[in-house]
Amino acid sequence: MRLRRKLHGLSVNATAGATARDYFSLFQLEPNFALDETALERAYHALLTQFHPDRYAGKPQVEQRVAAQFCADINSGYRILSDEVSRAEYLLQQAGVDLVAAERAGVESTFLMTQISLREQLEELGPSDAAGCQDLTADIQGHYTASRDQFAKTLAADAYKDAARHWQEMCYLSKLLSEPKLRAG
Repeated sequence: MRLRRKLHGLSVNATAGATARDYFSLFQLEPNFALDETALERAYHALLTQFHPDRYAGKPQVEQRVAAQFCADINSGYRILSDEVSRAEYLLQQAGVDLVAAERAGVESTFLMTQISLREQLEELGPSDAAGCQDLTADIQGHYTASRDQFAKTLAADAYKDAARHWQEMCYLSKLLSEPKLRAG
């Protein structure tokens, strides 16, 4: 069943079980990798305030369901757009990139060697080596920043194959940065 409602001036198309279509439009942002995080935060809170399901408690069941789905879309969109790796993945999906095929193609061998080296350095860190943790974190962050910047550059040039490779690098490096051993140091 397809519902079309005008809720407080925003046009909402809802299909049972459907996900949000265009998160950039939802938050009234330009569809770019680099985005104004303050504007995203403001739009997120404004939309949540406006469409929170509690505001529709006395309304017909249909409006309650549409508001609940729209609120879920708002939360999902914010979660995706506020995280660089998720935002990169979303932009590639929006461009029609087959991410499964991109993952099968993998990353360059030089990046794999760097990843192995960083993992080995992480394993060699002692539990009380705070300086080593800081140095390794800075090194990983530097690689992440380089991959992120290359992603933005290749995406802007519509070089989706290269952008997908840099997105994968971002995934690996962000996972490495989230290692408990590094966060504890």
